[in-house]
Amino acid sequence: MVALTPMPWHIRMTIMKGIAKGLAYLHEFSPKKYVHGDLKPNNVLLGANMEPYISDFGLGRLANIAGGSPTLQSNRMANEKLQSQASEISSVKLAPNPTLCYQAPEALKLLKPSQKWDVYSFGVILLELISGRSPIVVLGTSEMDIVRWVQFCIEQKKPFSDVLDPFLAQESEKEDEMVAVLKIALACVQMNPERRPMMRHVSEALEKMTA
Repeated sequence: MVALTPMPWHIRMTIMKGIAKGLAYLHEFSPKKYVHGDLKPNNVLLGANMEPYISDFGLGRLANIAGGSPTLQSNRMANEKLQSQASEISSVKLAPNPTLCYQAPEALKLLKPSQKWDVYSFGVILLELISGRSPIVVLGTSEMDIVRWVQFCIEQKKPFSDVLDPFLAQESEKEDEMVAVLKIALACVQMNPERRPMMRHVSEALEKMTA
């Protein structure tokens, strides 16, 4: 999901709604209930009218959680790799791996795949679309992932303009809607997976918005 120029808010909303609808279908309305497990911008393709298509289902990370889990082993292998990367980052002080930013905290453990993993990843994508920032935010000489950065801004009572993509400042009439989307994003990236909303509810909330 790469844009050469900053996107106006209505285009960003089109992308948000499309991804949410696709995940809701995967989770609840497809013949089997699935977990994508690797949702990130690189796995979202944009059509001619900027409609999003969720991709990368062929790498063994699309896990059927309804009954049996033939892809669970590949999920474990993927998670073990992520754990190894995280350990390497911690011990060698390498630059943070942006890919890890989209993984729910509990997904780095050897757990049965959960749809709440996808909810977290979707929340991170929302934060990117709202802020116009990369998943790793640089603050002076330090770096933090975008979730912690937004939470830091809120804790410090920073104005919404500090979080918002400066390009969107010209669409001040949509600020209430942007704030509503930020609240949805923060609900999606809660540490406790049980407190994250279902994608069906997220999709319904976004569809009620006008953009």
